[in-house]
Amino acid sequence: MTLSIVLVNYKSESLILDCLRSISTHTIDISYEVIVIDNSFEEGKNTDLLNEFPTTIWKDLGYNAGFSKANNEGINLANGEFILFLNADTLLMDDSIEKAINYLNSNRENVAISAIQINVDGNLLPYFRTQNEIRKQLFILPNSKIVNRLVDFFLPKESFESPNETNNLVGAFLLVSKKIAVQSGKWDEDFFLYAEDVEFSQRLSKIGKLLYFEDVKIVHLIHENPYRNKKNSFVNRFNLQVQLSNLLWIRKSYGILSYLIIMINYWGLIPIFWIWKIIVNILKGQSPISDTFNQLTFTKKVYTLTKYLPKIIFLIKGPLKITKEENLI
Repeated sequence: MTLSIVLVNYKSESLILDCLRSISTHTIDISYEVIVIDNSFEEGKNTDLLNEFPTTIWKDLGYNAGFSKANNEGINLANGEFILFLNADTLLMDDSIEKAINYLNSNRENVAISAIQINVDGNLLPYFRTQNEIRKQLFILPNSKIVNRLVDFFLPKESFESPNETNNLVGAFLLVSKKIAVQSGKWDEDFFLYAEDVEFSQRLSKIGKLLYFEDVKIVHLIHENPYRNKKNSFVNRFNLQVQLSNLLWIRKSYGILSYLIIMINYWGLIPIFWIWKIIVNILKGQSPISDTFNQLTFTKKVYTLTKYLPKIIFLIKGPLKITKEENLI
């Protein structure tokens, strides 16, 4: 068998059904199997899907094990030479899977490929092409030419032999051979959700080339997500689970010092953020602590991130997941 397609289900049966319909329509000339790893099984929810696609391998993990753990279960079940890790909320619009496999087969140095993401209107969805782009975004710094130049000096733009090459693949569509996936150590199960694809890319890049191609595209649907914040300010632009997972990735891939520098940035910003707001309020003739929602939220977030500091520094095993109460901030 050429390909195993691994999807992780978390209350997304209807999305997966649409995804499988698009795969069936556009993937004709290769043999493949579909493996769904269920993190939230509910009796009867997958009936329509299995009736329409009866050969689908469906495994219920019995609990929400996280994205990495579920993907690794998919690897264990896979019979294909290649494995495509695919998000439930994606749709194929052409033979991108076959193109991606052909690209991997064209050069032994090519080890993994991701797809360029577009929305339903065909517009390009923004993404981080390289890891240093993500690292820059994790800092909360004033927008000034001096600061920007300093950041660019320490985190310069990364360059590669080919314009198609990268060091950061988007996990919504990630194609790799089963052999390489196992050789790399599989997905890191210390990640519950987010940043696991960045860390996986880091290890894959040590084996060979990671690639994007303009003719390998997927539609990535925008849908509700309990880990996405609705109220954003500049300092609170990060979702807490996203932020925590990315800090774990920084620690694992770049070391303790890189992780602590980001935390020092956050700790140092708290008094600055509060002092600035108090001064602004006094100048406006308001109570010094009026309209401080963003200051309180940021302080709580940094407090929560700090609670996880020992787990990150000492790389204590187990999925790093915020609680429901922490997700409210």
